[in-house]
Amino acid sequence: MNKSKYIIFIFILLAILISKAVVFDFYKVTSASMSETLLPGDFILINRLVFGTHTPNRINVPFINYSFSIPSAKIPPLRHIRQGDIVVIRKNNHPECENDLVKRVAAVEGQSITMIDDNIFVDGILAYDPEYAQNDTTEIEIKDGSFYDTFVVPEEKLFVLGDNYLTSYDSRDFGYVDTNEIIGKAVIVYASKDIDGSFRWKRFFKYLE
Repeated sequence: MNKSKYIIFIFILLAILISKAVVFDFYKVTSASMSETLLPGDFILINRLVFGTHTPNRINVPFINYSFSIPSAKIPPLRHIRQGDIVVIRKNNHPECENDLVKRVAAVEGQSITMIDDNIFVDGILAYDPEYAQNDTTEIEIKDGSFYDTFVVPEEKLFVLGDNYLTSYDSRDFGYVDTNEIIGKAVIVYASKDIDGSFRWKRFFKYLE
């Protein structure tokens, strides 16, 4: 490899490394908390740029076990986190979790949450009723002894839930999530493998809503 080709190779490698650290990342789903939207074995692409991020202050070069420091800068968000976004959350504040968490944003700052037993309302609209599919109704009967709580999501906080409410470990268990805990927005399932290792081709390049 001549010198010019070597320089081009290094440039491309650095561009890929910086892009992964700033623009996008990858995540493998390991739990069923977001089923059927996301299944264990799904591989998803994360948009790190949309909610704002920082450029890395250190670059690790693979294969040669070498790293070097570079100046870091804050990249402003393209938009704010919205209700309904599927986000990946850093596990730093959740030591009980082996991996980063993937959840759906049920409410953002300023929105009200009302919990009546297992029923969850956001701004007065029923977000989750475990018997909704069977009853096809939004009328909730408050019985004597029912658990009732209502609160407003504080500034720069999120209330997150898993789409598979009955098994999800989420804000009902650990409370609010800081917006700065968010790695990015899950945008697409780019590959998927079943528990037996076979590919689930129909899930490839599935756009996440």
